[in-house]
Amino acid sequence: MIINTCTVKFYLDQTTIKHDGYRIYCRLIVARKKAEFYTGFQCHYHDWDSKLNQPKPKCPDALIKLGEIGRIQSVVNNTLNDANREGRALSAKDIKEYITGNRTNHYTLLSLGEEVIKHYEKNKKAPAHLEKIKNTMEYVRLFLEKEKKKNLLIQSVTLRTLKDFEDFLRNVKIGRHGTNLGINTVGKHMSRLRTVCKYATDSEIISKNIFNGYRIPQVKVRRPSLSLAEFRRLRDLDLSDSAEKDRVRDCFIFCCYTGIRYADSQQTIKFSDIKYKKDYQTFFICFTQSKNSHNVGVPIEVPLLPEAMKIVEKYKDTNFREIEDLILPPATNQHINRILKELAKDADVDPSKNLSFHISRHTCAQLQYEAEIMERTTGAWLGHFSNSITSVYQNDYEKALAKAAIKYRAYLNGI
Repeated sequence: MIINTCTVKFYLDQTTIKHDGYRIYCRLIVARKKAEFYTGFQCHYHDWDSKLNQPKPKCPDALIKLGEIGRIQSVVNNTLNDANREGRALSAKDIKEYITGNRTNHYTLLSLGEEVIKHYEKNKKAPAHLEKIKNTMEYVRLFLEKEKKKNLLIQSVTLRTLKDFEDFLRNVKIGRHGTNLGINTVGKHMSRLRTVCKYATDSEIISKNIFNGYRIPQVKVRRPSLSLAEFRRLRDLDLSDSAEKDRVRDCFIFCCYTGIRYADSQQTIKFSDIKYKKDYQTFFICFTQSKNSHNVGVPIEVPLLPEAMKIVEKYKDTNFREIEDLILPPATNQHINRILKELAKDADVDPSKNLSFHISRHTCAQLQYEAEIMERTTGAWLGHFSNSITSVYQNDYEKALAKAAIKYRAYLNGI
């Protein structure tokens, strides 16, 4: 049961003085968040009772001013009582709007989602994430239509509502084969709905955290990456009879060396971004990741191994280098992934890994882990801003554990 409480205080705004004194303001505090408004009356400092926080009985128009203060107190009490009976949470902003008569927005879950989408579009914020939020809100719309609650107010969304929506996502059928959404996909949709609800809390549309007590479903999965042997077989394939496969292999292997994403390797990074640093006798690519371009992206520097530089130099006289300043042959992600499936067979790559271009980034992280490079260093290499992200890319621990077992046995036996 939700119990709303509100602290009400009246005070004089002493920043500016009018002919009739200082303005009387009302301050409302709910859950440590406040809202303030002008009562419409003034009072001189010597006519103000600082202990009772109200005008003194003998001040001009005392009855009118005290009557307005009493009315505001009454509206606050009635609003709290109604909300508590209905089990509805209130914010200080809500109560202020009830008192001043400016309460015009009654957000439903769907209308709130539309406002969040407009906010993202207006600020050009995370365009890729925006499309995913739109997808999630479409599922929310289908769920509410099924439950016949299309006009469900955001204040009425409960923990039960969230669990019912999760059950809906678990049972929804997608695609021509009618498959169910995976557990982690369900979790992603719930996470995006949490983003929408957090916007309501941050904007003081509601005061409670709707997701408080709800646990987003997630299953740990092992991200595929090439083993060192598979990487070497793919790298050393003789593709002299197939220029197309050779170009795709070069793009993939280059990103295994650098850990760069497909979009960055094909669009963001230019040949002019490659700089030679004499202090380290190493070539570096300095660029801002496209995934962070909607924010003030922090440039990252990725070192280029000599083998990676050979791939870059291989295409120095091509049209795409001269015209577009690209470092790798241009190709669509779909085309590259199709060719990679053929290369996987040629290099005897485990079919269960379903080789795709993004596996190159995971391979870079995993092979660096096996080379005993520090996780923090790998994170900087990949452009991660948190080690917890890097740890997702490094999850094949068998080789490291086997080495650890040998060291541990030698230590125990004094070898």
